[in-house]
Amino acid sequence: MNSRVPSVVLLSGGLDSSANLALAIEHDEVVCAVTVDYGQRAAVREVAAARNLCEHYGVRHQVLDLRWLGAIGGSALTDPSAQVPDPGRENLDHSGVTTQTAKAVWVPNRNGVLINAAAALAERLGAKRVIVGFNREEAATFPDNSQAFLDALKTALRYSTANQVEAFCYTTALDKREMVARLKTALSRPFPFEKIWSCYQGAETPCGVCESCRRLARALGEA
Repeated sequence: MNSRVPSVVLLSGGLDSSANLALAIEHDEVVCAVTVDYGQRAAVREVAAARNLCEHYGVRHQVLDLRWLGAIGGSALTDPSAQVPDPGRENLDHSGVTTQTAKAVWVPNRNGVLINAAAALAERLGAKRVIVGFNREEAATFPDNSQAFLDALKTALRYSTANQVEAFCYTTALDKREMVARLKTALSRPFPFEKIWSCYQGAETPCGVCESCRRLARALGEA
């Protein structure tokens, strides 16, 4: 009997969501991965990375256009005139610094909007889960990365989807170093680290200095 849960993966192409795609391939029936263009600087790079990952795993890929979210403004991720912070690797665990960098790149209600959009697609496809990429490390400064937020989503989605889609994540209890270690040891096939895009910027190559780049580099270096 097939016990795999039909699932939609919310895939940005970064480490967290890509890790959850790989884990979902192992444990779920992934019917689709969805990438959202919400007007972010790295939209083109994220879509390309997600498409490459889906080709690698043989998963259907869909892009949703939610650029109205970025048009609202208020974030360095969507405003090209705003500066994306460089916290320095030595400050990645300094709560005073990371709280400020989180404020600079916060997109109003981004995860709430993106997950609900993915849940609508999941309901339409008959999927029972939306799988997201959260982690313990960034939950310290991004409350929409936390287990508490995930639990709240589970309750809300029971009412807002006819088939009671569940918000789910394999990595909420892990930091990025633990995530990389799991990807290296817990999968039946090698994880394609070279295909991910974690940078906040959208240049030809990752900037290497934004918080997301620095956290990825630390994780890869120390795992």
